[in-house]
Amino acid sequence: MAIEDIQVSSQSRRSIYTVWLRFAAFISVLAGTIILVSPSFLFSYSDPDLPWNEQFRILPSGRTPTCEPSPDQPKIIHALHYKTHALQDDSTRGTLNFIISPEGVVKGIWNGEYDEEDGSHCILVAASFIGNIDPTKPCIKENIHDASKLYFISSGSFYLLKTAVSSGHNRGINGFIYVRGWLDLNYGATGELFITENKKTFDAFSWSAEPTD
Repeated sequence: MAIEDIQVSSQSRRSIYTVWLRFAAFISVLAGTIILVSPSFLFSYSDPDLPWNEQFRILPSGRTPTCEPSPDQPKIIHALHYKTHALQDDSTRGTLNFIISPEGVVKGIWNGEYDEEDGSHCILVAASFIGNIDPTKPCIKENIHDASKLYFISSGSFYLLKTAVSSGHNRGINGFIYVRGWLDLNYGATGELFITENKKTFDAFSWSAEPTD
């Protein structure tokens, strides 16, 4: 092999190595930007506890749970009705109404209007969800297993109208809604409400309620 060929081959290898280094640096910068701008983008895939990663627990419409609550969990003898406020940073974000039937089916709506911290006014035009209880999911908090809690999860769709009060500009937002929670032995319920346009970024709300009758 000629000396010139060896030199060309060496230069080619250095050129390829430089390209790969630049590509790796680009990927690192891109990943860092995603984490800083929207960390929930990564969590939407990595966190199995996000509700859309529990979609397998929600039965197809028309089906009822076949797994009965354990002896330690609350038994749903008659329909349970709940009405409460969704909260975000201790501020009210609409009203949550839902029912849990003796068959274990969950149905409800989220409605109302509220103001956000940035001065926007939100009107919940439509938001409904349906799901079911799932006695198989254990309630584990701070490494303590509470066998008395009964899990339920539901999903649906939402549409809200967001108005920037300062400019009067309206923007329609639609996507997925998830409502989930735990029933205790006295039929008190606590849980969360999530809305997401893309299952990557999301808003989360908390709620707690007692049966209305």
